[in-house]
Amino acid sequence: MTATYLAFAAAVVLLIASPGPVVALVIADARRSWPAWTILGGVLSAQVLMIAALVLIYLALDMQPIILEWGQVIGGLYLIWLGADGLCGGGGDAQDAPRPQSHYFWRAMAVGLSNPKDILFFLAFLPGFILPAQPFAPQAVTLIAIWALVDISVLVTYSLVSRQLASREGLQRALELVPSFFLLGLGLVSCGMGINSLIH
Repeated sequence: MTATYLAFAAAVVLLIASPGPVVALVIADARRSWPAWTILGGVLSAQVLMIAALVLIYLALDMQPIILEWGQVIGGLYLIWLGADGLCGGGGDAQDAPRPQSHYFWRAMAVGLSNPKDILFFLAFLPGFILPAQPFAPQAVTLIAIWALVDISVLVTYSLVSRQLASREGLQRALELVPSFFLLGLGLVSCGMGINSLIH
């Protein structure tokens, strides 16, 4: 069991460290202030999707493909809006237009949940680390805890790096634009894939 959990933790580090929309938000928010609420929203969104996938695995149910496809299109449109808003200056400067911490939490939650295809990823990824001969519930709780710990650690690391780079004036503009371009690109890809699935 220990070897299985260590292998799971190593795989999760590689997966979460790969830049995604939540990482882009954390990097962008970290240059203004410590993004604790952004991290919390991103971590909880992953937990919600992971728990949903574990329930589906336990019940051996399949989701209707069209629900996931429409969810992917809608999620993609949301990411496009976030990216375009950032590029157009809609996000503003945190010092000029302070927002409540709840704004960053719910925005990260929305981004994290904006692509239901993640449930399919969990459905494909998690069964390899579940031992059928062992009780399901303790394994599920352990996997959820490992994912949360790694998720928080990786996002905190990204935050620290972003804040260090933000202190260098030459990189400040890049930190303002790159996450928005990344969100815009992810949104376009998500929309394209969703529309392609719907029409075929």
